[in-house]
Amino acid sequence: MDYWLGYLTLTVIFLSFAVPLNILAGYTGVFSVASTGFGALGGYIAAYLTSLAGWDFGAVLTLALGVGAVVGLLISFPVVRLPEEYVILLTLAFSALIVSIITASPFFGGQLGLIGLPLPGLFGWRPYSALETFLFFSVLAGLMVAVCWRLGESPFGRLLRAIKGDELATRSLGKQTTMIKLGTFAAMSAFSAVGGVLLVSYYSVASPTLFSFDQTMLIFAMVIIGGLGSIPGTILGTLVIVMSEPVLIMLLSFDQQVAAIIRPILFGILIILVLRFRPGGIIQRRRQGLPPHREVTAIVPLGEGEVARTPPALLLVVESVYKRFGGVKAVNDLSLLLAPGRITALLGPNGAGKSTVFNLVTGALTPDAGQVLLDREPLTGSSPEKVARKGVVRSFQDVRVFGDLSALENVMVSDQRNPGENPFITLFLPRRVARHERRARARAIGWLQFVGVEDMHRPADSLSFAQQKLVAIARVLATDAEILLLDEPLSGLEGRSAEHILEVLERIRELGRTVCIVEHNVAAVRRLADHAFFMEQGTVTAAGTVAELLADPRLEEAYFGAH
Repeated sequence: MDYWLGYLTLTVIFLSFAVPLNILAGYTGVFSVASTGFGALGGYIAAYLTSLAGWDFGAVLTLALGVGAVVGLLISFPVVRLPEEYVILLTLAFSALIVSIITASPFFGGQLGLIGLPLPGLFGWRPYSALETFLFFSVLAGLMVAVCWRLGESPFGRLLRAIKGDELATRSLGKQTTMIKLGTFAAMSAFSAVGGVLLVSYYSVASPTLFSFDQTMLIFAMVIIGGLGSIPGTILGTLVIVMSEPVLIMLLSFDQQVAAIIRPILFGILIILVLRFRPGGIIQRRRQGLPPHREVTAIVPLGEGEVARTPPALLLVVESVYKRFGGVKAVNDLSLLLAPGRITALLGPNGAGKSTVFNLVTGALTPDAGQVLLDREPLTGSSPEKVARKGVVRSFQDVRVFGDLSALENVMVSDQRNPGENPFITLFLPRRVARHERRARARAIGWLQFVGVEDMHRPADSLSFAQQKLVAIARVLATDAEILLLDEPLSGLEGRSAEHILEVLERIRELGRTVCIVEHNVAAVRRLADHAFFMEQGTVTAAGTVAELLADPRLEEAYFGAH
């Protein structure tokens, strides 16, 4: 019995590495391989201070948590700005550097490490039996797993998955993605450092082999086999990986050396099978839908519901804006004004710079000259999230829904005042978060009903293209922004699908929102737009009604000549 309890104890210790890694990789999309590097950092701090300086185990845990958070925050600044392949290289280099410094230092015992560490314990109590040891480490690791689980299945976790799906689209909804990624990386690094403390305390040895590259790969295998973005899956994957050794030795009677050879082969085969037949892992994450056995009443956007008619207020002005890409002038001395409460069309042939204008207005690009004003306040140089919070939100020509989220979750991400997106409120004020979540869900259902999305509980990437377009429109509406920039909402659609979106856009007019639309469907633009600007070679060359603009033979030739 003690033999099996020993491996179960190792399982819960490795959960303190695997679950934080899944929050980073499975939820946030940051594929860090620095888990063992932070584990070595925390583990050797604990080994040195408990064995040579006589520190209390609780004090060592606290210090490791703090050191892991600080070092994790420092490492996260380049990490959150790098492409995925460079993140892997940087975090791998960090882990290798930490282990190399420790191995080369006599201060930390060199190749042998620090041995004979004192038995861990808290408040004067120490675990002596196998059962007590299992319970002791289960409580410590279980606290970290519980925190990660709570964060992952909260509005904060939903926001992390949105960032993983499309960071620019998430920023365009008003979310501070960089700060969220920095904080998440620092917190998960701190947990990995505590995991290192638990590992060396269990073995009573701080050895470089405990934090080798092989251990890193095992931790990744736990996450991949169990399921990216699934905490229950990670628990199962960790159990499978750790318990495979005693199963091979004790139940299948393999020699220990033979078992050591067979295990990595089995892991490789299992990973291949999982990736081939169940890419999301053995236990895949459940998309959020309606609460089971409860009926949620939608807050209907029109009439007497939660989202009433928005009075026109904000005036958006673009003044003499320039944007050059190398030798190409994408936008050249462009000026325009979006009248409050009206639908304005931006017309022009392909390559005229229409989408670039949207990028300049919303902060995705910074103009080389000129300015964008919102009620006489400059928007120029503002980040996309700041622009969105000021009331200017856009959709994208290529839809950019968050495919890993349900349609309902996509729209719930747009909530601008969700306290559950603050991890501290999520952890310490759960009732407040639950109350707001019910309200946010009802509002999201209302907006999806408004645009006509019926399969709101299916993953967004499994919906038809037309339904994804509608989800994107509902997501923009749910921000409550007064100015909406819609980039080709009808592109790729025809027949009944295009007609339905036209009807939705006409209903948006009833809300009183200010809308600027880029669209090549002339009939649709005639039907929708109150006013239009015609763009050629990055500048506005004409303005008026759509009928007036297209009555000009030169403009008609310029517009249709590209098709």
